[in-house]
Amino acid sequence: MKNLNFPGLPRILVVDDEEAIREGLRSLLQGESVAVETADGLDVALARIEQRTFDVVLFDVHLQGAGGFEAVSRLRRRASPPDVILLAGYGTQANTVEAMRSGAFDVIEKPIHRDRVMATIRRCLEMRQASRELAWAQERLRDVTSTEVLGLSAPVRALEQRIEEVAQSPDTTVLIVGERGTGKELVARRIHESSVRRHGPFVTVNCAAQTENLLESELFGHEAGAFTNAGRDGKDGLFALAAGGTLFLDEIGDMGKALQAKLLRVLQERTFRRVGGVRDIAADVRIVVASTKDLKKEAEAGRFREDLFFRLNVMTVETPALRTRAQDVPLLAHFFLDQFARHMGKNLTGFTEEATETLCEYEWPGNVRELRNVIERAAIACPLGMIDECHLPAFSGGPLDGSDEIARNVIVLNGTDCSIRTLEGQLVRKVLESTNWNISRAASLLGINRTTEAARALGIDRTTLYNKIRVYEIGQRPGRETVEVS
Repeated sequence: MKNLNFPGLPRILVVDDEEAIREGLRSLLQGESVAVETADGLDVALARIEQRTFDVVLFDVHLQGAGGFEAVSRLRRRASPPDVILLAGYGTQANTVEAMRSGAFDVIEKPIHRDRVMATIRRCLEMRQASRELAWAQERLRDVTSTEVLGLSAPVRALEQRIEEVAQSPDTTVLIVGERGTGKELVARRIHESSVRRHGPFVTVNCAAQTENLLESELFGHEAGAFTNAGRDGKDGLFALAAGGTLFLDEIGDMGKALQAKLLRVLQERTFRRVGGVRDIAADVRIVVASTKDLKKEAEAGRFREDLFFRLNVMTVETPALRTRAQDVPLLAHFFLDQFARHMGKNLTGFTEEATETLCEYEWPGNVRELRNVIERAAIACPLGMIDECHLPAFSGGPLDGSDEIARNVIVLNGTDCSIRTLEGQLVRKVLESTNWNISRAASLLGINRTTEAARALGIDRTTLYNKIRVYEIGQRPGRETVEVS
């Protein structure tokens, strides 16, 4: 069974009480890059299946004492069941419907013909392979949509590798650092889902959103009557609710120092006490924290406990800013557009070349969060079809500085061609080179800016610049990476 992408050789079990048929099929299949075993009865077959996983079982439907189609049902009800191909005597083809109802993949009539056997087994293995690939794709899609750690760039690949490394140690404290909007909570969730704690709860709390007293009660819970308005039955905190799973503390740098001391004790002793309580409670939870502040500098300045910083800084994961992975912008933009199009019930098919250039050139100070908001706005503004520049905000492409100024005598006409066309072509090329092919800046310098009254009066915009690039055959920006998204 060449060209089948199975993990190892496909494994086939032949079950028949006639030795000639068993050995004949074994001889036939061994030359086809599959692993073959045989059994002369149902009990032996079940024992073999208990010991190892088989992809296909060739089973004699009239096996003595096997119970026919009931035996097929028993094979198919097992965990990770094999596909069953029935071997039936002549004249039993009318039982095919009953065989399919019992879970059989197909029925091969005796006497067995080589081509029929090989075609049926190949079709069975190809469908099994396709089913595995579909299951993998669906699992990957769940990972992506639940975490949105999406990209093909080197920073994302490094982040994914770091997440896998961290996930192998399910009790180690993790510190996630990065700018706002880079997906620190999503990375924390991905760490949780990749670890053995994935079956436990994932609980989050923003330390900057509550006062210190409220945050203490939220984290540790409280006993009855521990403070004014405390419930008569007490309350479990997030440490208790996250037992067996992961507790994510966002913006840990904004936690008060008194509460920092209590958190340090939890990390050291792996126990905590409710507010107003005297009994230690085991903390079976992994702590993942995140901060946009530089905790080392905060500790040096005395605003964060140095001993807590060292205790938190066991494993560090840094989320990259979107401007450092511009290659991922088209992929992320299409991902978000697909989500919003489905939610809004719109037929939005993608982005024009001009819109893609605009998205790639912007520096995204708000990172992935800002990109998501921009795509949502564009999806609302675009009635159908492709997102164009007019559906996007008026990005500046970054501030202009003196390096983008064009000196007066930089364009030299060679030969006798002094036409306006030649002059304009050289001017466009010079501007593009001087701005490192930043379309926003080049358009501004050339006076092709949709935001000016003159531009509107003349009826020109950045699309005109793209047209001139094509007309004068100026070419692509040197070293530009492209990402194809279907």
